[in-house]
Amino acid sequence: MRGRTAARVLLVGGCLAVLFGPSGAPAEADDKDAADARAVYCLARDHRAGLADAAVSLRLATASPRPGHVVADGADLDLDAWRAKHAKSFERACRAFYTASKEPAAAPGGPGGGLGLMALVAVLLPVAAGAALTLLTTEWRAARDAGRLRADALRSAARAFAEAATGYAQAWTEHSIGPQPPDREVARARAELDARLRETEVLRRRWTAVPALRAAMASGPLGAALAEGWRDLGPDERRTRAEGVRDAADDLGAACGRTARALERPGRRHGAMRT
Repeated sequence: MRGRTAARVLLVGGCLAVLFGPSGAPAEADDKDAADARAVYCLARDHRAGLADAAVSLRLATASPRPGHVVADGADLDLDAWRAKHAKSFERACRAFYTASKEPAAAPGGPGGGLGLMALVAVLLPVAAGAALTLLTTEWRAARDAGRLRADALRSAARAFAEAATGYAQAWTEHSIGPQPPDREVARARAELDARLRETEVLRRRWTAVPALRAAMASGPLGAALAEGWRDLGPDERRTRAEGVRDAADDLGAACGRTARALERPGRRHGAMRT
């Protein structure tokens, strides 16, 4: 009788471990479903270019001249072949791209994974602690990779706007007769940079330096006033004003650089981003 009771206890314990443990079928199914969903999203026709850019930004592959391709280990591969030959790199790039595109993204494994972990803690605490640490590490890496993508985009937008603004000011120092220099590229680059800063402001609401930076860009010498008042200035006055535009662009670039570095380091306080 005692032998049968002991056997039943062991059987029940084994069933609980299989049902709720991290190596059990439900958890594996949840993880596989999440990975499959990300792969479907990343390999969709409209998202392939973004996935390739993510792989290059994370230094998991290098850029290919062919759309929807990457270069890995010297081979020019389409994304399906890259996934087959470099599955871990594909999953990391796809997770980062998916997270950046779907912010705020649901945690891999979903609510079912959390319930499984809680049940496992009640049975096997050390194993549950290890599973939780693995999950936290995976989530932190996903947040870091998504932050790198946003940081790269912010740096590119800041650089493009600085080049457009200083180029426009320089064109006025060389202008004498004829149509005035166009400011369309300046307006386009300003709108793109503002969009990147606005994205950061939404995602990091405690970073008060970001809305202050947007306000300064809109109202200062790099704002709409940049396209006004040049015609009435003499050559020396235009050169002086162009130098002021360059100084303001340098300051803006430095501020955007600080913001980009903070985006690359999730989980820190970043006191410099709070004015």
